[in-house]
Amino acid sequence: MSDALQEDHPWNWYGPDDSQTLIAGTFPPTRNNWSFDFFYPNKTNFFWRVMSAVANKPLQFIKGEEAVAERKALLDSLKLTVTDMGKTIRRLQNNSLDENLEAITFMDIQHILQQKPGINKIIFTSSSGKSNAAKWFQKYITLLHIPHKFPKGNKPVKSQVTLAGRKIELVILYSPSARAANRISFERLVELYKTELL
Repeated sequence: MSDALQEDHPWNWYGPDDSQTLIAGTFPPTRNNWSFDFFYPNKTNFFWRVMSAVANKPLQFIKGEEAVAERKALLDSLKLTVTDMGKTIRRLQNNSLDENLEAITFMDIQHILQQKPGINKIIFTSSSGKSNAAKWFQKYITLLHIPHKFPKGNKPVKSQVTLAGRKIELVILYSPSARAANRISFERLVELYKTELL
């Protein structure tokens, strides 16, 4: 445990003021896997390819500041805020696998919802393994003494919770990570995200 690396989230969250949906992942990958300094920076992750397909806006840039600006514009066009559940984590091994992450503190989702009053849905990009976005959200709201339990079943898994004074729909979708890609086709992934975002 002593050689575990502690990390704070580099970006916290990003999204336009008129956001209607929040997407929550787990935590960014190790820095050596970054192509740019923003969410989902690992080029093997399908997140931005999926968002590009949903918005029907092809991506021009794959690295650097232009890539960040382009991806922020994409989120703006989709009225989408993006964050991760982990605020401060311990990385038990120096790799990007979620199962090697241990949450020390969680992102303040309630505060994000207060900042973005139009958000009425949270999409979680992972729910398998011992560390994942949905499980960390469940722990986060337990700390707030808010009763909730995700139902069992095939994705998309849906439920709702009252948070920041309003009803929020919760949706667990398939992960856009390359590792999860063998469970579902890219076309189906796009279809599922498009249904929830548009």
